[in-house]
Amino acid sequence: MNKTKVYIDPTIRIKYSSFYIRGLYDVFGKENVKFSGKYFDSLKRASDPYSYDHYMAFVVINNKSLKKYVIDFADRRTIKERAYIWCDRYAKINFSTYLSDNSFHEKIISIPPGFGINLWEGFELVYNCLLNFIKCKFRPLVSLKAHILDYYLQFKRPKLEEYHSEVIHERNKPYVFLIGTLWPHENCIEGTNLYRKTFVETCESMNIDFEGGFFSNQDHPQYKLFKDLIFSERYSVKSYIEKTKESLFVFNTPAVHDCHGWKLGEYLAMGKAIISTPLSNNLPGALTHGENIHFVSNLNNLQEDISMLLSNPSYRKKLETGAKNYYLNYVVPKEVIKSITA
Repeated sequence: MNKTKVYIDPTIRIKYSSFYIRGLYDVFGKENVKFSGKYFDSLKRASDPYSYDHYMAFVVINNKSLKKYVIDFADRRTIKERAYIWCDRYAKINFSTYLSDNSFHEKIISIPPGFGINLWEGFELVYNCLLNFIKCKFRPLVSLKAHILDYYLQFKRPKLEEYHSEVIHERNKPYVFLIGTLWPHENCIEGTNLYRKTFVETCESMNIDFEGGFFSNQDHPQYKLFKDLIFSERYSVKSYIEKTKESLFVFNTPAVHDCHGWKLGEYLAMGKAIISTPLSNNLPGALTHGENIHFVSNLNNLQEDISMLLSNPSYRKKLETGAKNYYLNYVVPKEVIKSITA
């Protein structure tokens, strides 16, 4: 009989944690995973700035053994020192062997990027929202309005299985889709935004049916530079997934603070042929050029890379299969949790 029990800190941000809660359900059984404030007082998250957006915490109890875990999903490479001291293992998405503080390396385990998913709806959604408000002793890390909104935003996310299904749609010419936010961060102004702009303009200059662009307001410092590529009305999440699945290939680049963004995790889950600029942070397994991703180090050659993917369906298929296999081996929630708690 499995006596293992998992208890999750009820103060966590559900939208960011949902991917990993699903993994806990899959590994330990949903009936053995609960929320409790009992084991997390020493974290003192309320006095630790930005901890709500930075990490989730949980404990695994097996017979008399209790192990403490942190999953850090923040964009920055910084480590939350108090959480690091508290835990037995500290899993982090945006970790770099060379750039993260080496005084924190001992407990670190590198994990791939996840993304928000729908876990609960209906009664279960309302129940968990209210129960965790109570288990926070009526003092969540954010306002009550923000607490409720977080659970609602989780509800609006797709179910994990929606990323796995295939969409086949015949078009008269190759279709490519990319949308992104025009980020105001320094590394995005100097890099991410411009890399995506180059990809969009290159696709538009070729025999490609391109759809997408950037979401932004007029206050952004690069608005005038990007104004011809700005769309004013957001795509729904459902439309984003369907159009991304239809896209012949996709484009990835490190985003805010050079992070592995949700897009990379989503692309792997959908088994897409990925064109990417070089990655900045560690991964638990290698994304290898020509096997499960196509790296482009010089955007001056981007048109040649795109032309190759357009004209070589067998290579696209190889990248798609490689991306899906990488997802199944490393990224799927169950495998992430197994790697953390092994």
